[in-house]
Amino acid sequence: MSMRQDISGELDNTRCPEIIKILSLGKRSGRLYLTNGVETGNIYFSDGEVIHAQCGALTGIKAIHELAVWTSGEYRFFVDEPSDVQTISMRVDDILSETTTHLRQMDKITSLIPSSAALYALEPEIKDKDIQLKSIQWKVLASVDGKRSIADIAEICGFGVSDTMKIFYTLLKIGVLRDAAPQDTRMDRRLIKLPETEFINSLKEALTRALGPVAPFIISETADELNIDLLSDNTDQKAYLIETLSNKIPEEKMSLRFLDSMTDWLKSEV
Repeated sequence: MSMRQDISGELDNTRCPEIIKILSLGKRSGRLYLTNGVETGNIYFSDGEVIHAQCGALTGIKAIHELAVWTSGEYRFFVDEPSDVQTISMRVDDILSETTTHLRQMDKITSLIPSSAALYALEPEIKDKDIQLKSIQWKVLASVDGKRSIADIAEICGFGVSDTMKIFYTLLKIGVLRDAAPQDTRMDRRLIKLPETEFINSLKEALTRALGPVAPFIISETADELNIDLLSDNTDQKAYLIETLSNKIPEEKMSLRFLDSMTDWLKSEV
């Protein structure tokens, strides 16, 4: 086979890290194109060094991690198709070492989560759990409704599928998620019983717009954290609760919109 000839094959026979190693050893320059169903990705080489990778919205080493997980699909190498950008400056050995570590983590995760098509719902007893979550975990949790798959939620949040699976793994271990039963078509709003007042209803509505069906739980948890009585008419306490809740919304625009909306509501009540 001529060194300038394109190579191609099936990913179930040769995984992405192996292809990277082959192209690196051959000092190849060009574009490696990979497909997995509707998903596609590209890895660019220059004299055997990886200089750029892209998979969906991901670039750089994260894109390679995503592509390395694929166990089905096809690949093809296009000779002398250069990249206009450089997102990777690591040596190939370091890329492969880091990718191997990532694949080991994914093996552990897939022992608990069968695939990115898996469906999960909020754990009914979530209100009884003492948990502290990072904003990235809140963002994922806010999209869980029992009918969106992990892959759907990854797309909504703008994360890679494997990174989203890592977050789901942590949330399952913490105990805030459960397998979605077939009848789970929406969040059971009875899980968290909030007082039926004009303020709480407005608060719940505004926070649901920002975070989705997990909003009642976050209101209940935050009120407990701050030792605030949700039935209190104290305006300062309400303002403090609103401000604290706004800080739990990862998206800055959504956080400001929530804060403005509820501050206007408070002013109208004074």
